[in-house]
Amino acid sequence: MAFPLIELELVLVRHGQTQWNAEHRYLGHTDLPLLSSAVAQLSQLKQPLGWLTEQGLEASNGFLRVYCSDLLRCRETLAYISPLLEKVAIYDQRLREMNFGAFEGCSYEELKDNSLYRSWIDNPSTVTPPDGEAWAQFDERVRSFLLDLGRAAEDPFVQASIKENKDKVITNRVLVVTHGGVIRNFLAQVVPGVTFYSAVAPSPGTAMVLKLFWQNGKWSADLSGD
Repeated sequence: MAFPLIELELVLVRHGQTQWNAEHRYLGHTDLPLLSSAVAQLSQLKQPLGWLTEQGLEASNGFLRVYCSDLLRCRETLAYISPLLEKVAIYDQRLREMNFGAFEGCSYEELKDNSLYRSWIDNPSTVTPPDGEAWAQFDERVRSFLLDLGRAAEDPFVQASIKENKDKVITNRVLVVTHGGVIRNFLAQVVPGVTFYSAVAPSPGTAMVLKLFWQNGKWSADLSGD
């Protein structure tokens, strides 16, 4: 059976600000909480998400799925913007920021004279931070998540196709609370012509909406409405 185009609206929320974000330090797997001041910024997300959750459109209160990085700063972000969605979220380690290893907690100014650091920022695909995560690992886990997301998007189509006995376009909405690096990797993987370095993630405590299309086991994206 050939699947028609499946449309998915991906709501990408970047976690609120932490102390290291404010100090421009590398923050990967180190499990820091949000700053108390992050709450004011996150309050801007409560109203639109609140409207969606009140509609009861899908199993997860307006979303087909709700995914969240298992790190504290993302969990706290989701808990604040929607306690209801916090209860139905799937906490997935694949949505963690890259592990920067020995570079965690350091700023550019502190590392700029380190030859290994310079090599890493010039070519991260071949250089790995000490005790950190290889680029291939980071890229693969994000790719794996996107593939599973596509498979999940197919499920309601299969059910609708059986019930209606006809091809149709299924529109779904998914919420993902994650990190800046993961969002940039998403964009690089699904938007033609966009690389990790040219991709722009939302600032901490804000969101973007990405319109995705799944067909034949692949994602494509439309940013024209952003």
